[in-house]
Amino acid sequence: MVIELKNESTNDVKKVNHGINYFLLLTSPLFGITLLKNKLNRSGIIMLAASVLLLLSVLLFYIFSSSHASMYPYGNTPVNDTPSFLVQFYYLLDIDYEDVLEFFLTSFVVLFLFLSAMAIFVGINANKWIAEQYRFEGYKVATDNRLVYNLLKKDWGLTNDDFITAEMK
Repeated sequence: MVIELKNESTNDVKKVNHGINYFLLLTSPLFGITLLKNKLNRSGIIMLAASVLLLLSVLLFYIFSSSHASMYPYGNTPVNDTPSFLVQFYYLLDIDYEDVLEFFLTSFVVLFLFLSAMAIFVGINANKWIAEQYRFEGYKVATDNRLVYNLLKKDWGLTNDDFITAEMK
């Protein structure tokens, strides 16, 4: 259902869908770019931080596993007599490969689940938030349909002042 929001002073009309925003549901985990573009800054920054942490954990695990793998030959690869600085540092801290693998797998799963849950939350609430931004800019819902009026009062928490039509009061 498309909801029309109208600015009474400029007669400009904006249209917002009611319900789930599937575009933001699918694209918001990509560093929150689409959220920041739609001026949903808080959610965009949270998604950006979680995506960067996820990418950083994958990158750090790749660096650790490649430096750890250089100690063990595969096929005709010569053996390094001295482990890399990163592996020496891990040995100094008494951290073995299984501990690091467990930590990075756990952090990956937690961040992936967080990104998924946040994307679902954003997808469900994004249209409401976009309409709320328009209302702060002076737009009001223009509808003569009593069902739409009651639905928006219930779902979006609108008041009588958020509607243009006088007969809905």
